[in-house]
Amino acid sequence: GKDRDDLLSARDYMVKQAAKAEMSLAPSYVWHRYKGGPDLDHVWFSVHESLATFAAQSEAFGAAPEMADVEARFESVAECDSNIAMARPVFQGSEAANDGGTAFIASNACMVHPGTSPADLIDLENHIRDVLGGISEYNASSVFMATPMTAGPDSADAYLFLVHPSQSQWAATSAAFQASAGRDSLVRHFQAVLDCKTSLWFSEQVVGEAE
Repeated sequence: GKDRDDLLSARDYMVKQAAKAEMSLAPSYVWHRYKGGPDLDHVWFSVHESLATFAAQSEAFGAAPEMADVEARFESVAECDSNIAMARPVFQGSEAANDGGTAFIASNACMVHPGTSPADLIDLENHIRDVLGGISEYNASSVFMATPMTAGPDSADAYLFLVHPSQSQWAATSAAFQASAGRDSLVRHFQAVLDCKTSLWFSEQVVGEAE
C-alpha cells in the first residue's frame, strides 16, 4: 500500500530534521526497477567521498536527537537491507552531467571468474575506457564499478553501472557499441573476466542538488 510519494515523504522528514540538527546529508539516489534485476521496488544509494566521511555522518546521525525517529519513518514505508560498497569511475564521457537529476541505468551484477586477479579487473576497466572513449554516442554517459564490502548470500562480486541521461541515449549507445570495431574484442575480454546479469533502472536524485 506504500508508493514513491510515501518514500519521498519520509525523505522530506529526514531532510527537515537534518536541517534542525545542522547536519549535512550525503547525496542520495533512488533507482526504480524497469526491466530485469532482483525483485525489489527500489534501491536507495547514498554516496560518500570516503569511509571516514560515511562513518562521521553515521555517528552524527545517531547522536542527534532530531534524527531519532527518522529511521522509523522509512521503516513504515519499506523493508530494506543495508550494505556498503566501494565505487570508482571507469569511464566519464566528455559531456556527462554531474549535477544529479534523473538518469537511466544499465546495471550489471557480476561474478568474477575463478583465477581472476585485481590486475585483470583493472585491465578490463582500461579496455572499457579505451573502446567507449572512441564512440561519440557515449559522450554523455558514465561507467562506474562498485565492489561490495558487506554483502548477503546472493550478492554479486562486483557491479558495473552504465549511467545514461535517458532511455534514448542508452539505446543510441547500445546500437553504436554493437556496430563498433572494438566490440568483439571487448566482449571476449569481458566474458573472460566476468559473468554478469543485466537489469535496467530509472534513477532520480532525492537528496542533494536535485532534491
